[in-house]
Amino acid sequence: MKKLKILRWRRGEVQAVEDLVAEEGLLRVDIGGTVSFDASITPEKIRPFVYGHLLTEGLIESVDDVLDYFEYVKGGIVHVKVRLRRQPPQPFHRSYNVVWTECGHVRLLDEEELRPPKGVRVSARGIIDIPRLIRDEVGEFRLTGAYHYAFLFDPDLNLRAKAKDIGRHNAVDKAIGEELLRGAPLSERILYTTGRVTVDIVLKCLRSGVPLLISRSAPLSGAVELASRYGLGLIGFLRGERFNIYSGEEMITP
Repeated sequence: MKKLKILRWRRGEVQAVEDLVAEEGLLRVDIGGTVSFDASITPEKIRPFVYGHLLTEGLIESVDDVLDYFEYVKGGIVHVKVRLRRQPPQPFHRSYNVVWTECGHVRLLDEEELRPPKGVRVSARGIIDIPRLIRDEVGEFRLTGAYHYAFLFDPDLNLRAKAKDIGRHNAVDKAIGEELLRGAPLSERILYTTGRVTVDIVLKCLRSGVPLLISRSAPLSGAVELASRYGLGLIGFLRGERFNIYSGEEMITP
C-alpha cells in the first residue's frame, strides 16, 4: 500500500487528508527468451505468482519443470526470466484454443491435460466458519477497498496459504504457487476466493488439482458447467449462515 495526500469532500467541505491506496506494478515474464507475458500486479509474492501462473496455465506440472528462475527490477518494472523443461507454444495464446471471459482470455488446454480432482470432504459448519477464520487477514481491503484475496485450507480448515492482489486471478495464482513451492499436496487443498468465479478460475483449479473452490461471490454459468463436467466442487455466495452448492455436493458433510 502507498500513502498519498488527497482532497476529500465531505458534508460540503474539502479537507486535505492522507489516504492509503493499493499499489499497482507491472510484471514482465520471459519464458525461454521467445515467449513472454505481462501482468498488472500487486508487487509482492512475485515468485509464487509466476510458479502458480505457470501451473494454472498448464505450462508446468511441477516445480521441477522450471529449470531456471531469475528476477530483477529495471525501469520500475519487475522482470522475471524463466527456462522451462517444455517450451510453451508460440504465440502463447492460440486463437483456435481460447476461452473468452468477461475480463480477458485464457488458453484452454486439451482435456487430457486437465486434472479432474480427487475430492475432499469438509463439513458445512466448517465452511460457514471460513469468513471468521480469515477475518484478520483482510485488513488491507478495509483500508483501501481495492484488493482481492485467495486462501488455501487443508480439509481440517487449517490455513496453509494466503495472497492478496489487485487482480483476483493473480491472488489465486499466488496462493497456489506458494503451496506449489512448498511441495504441498494441492489435491488436498480447498481454495477460498473473495472474487467472483469465472471459467478461468475453474480452469486454474482443474490444472493445479485443487478439488474444492469456494467463493464469497457469484459463480458464472460457464464456471458452473465446467466445474460440474469435471467434478470440481463449487460453492458460491458464502455469507453469514448460508452458501450455495453448484457442484460436488458429495464433498460436503452435515
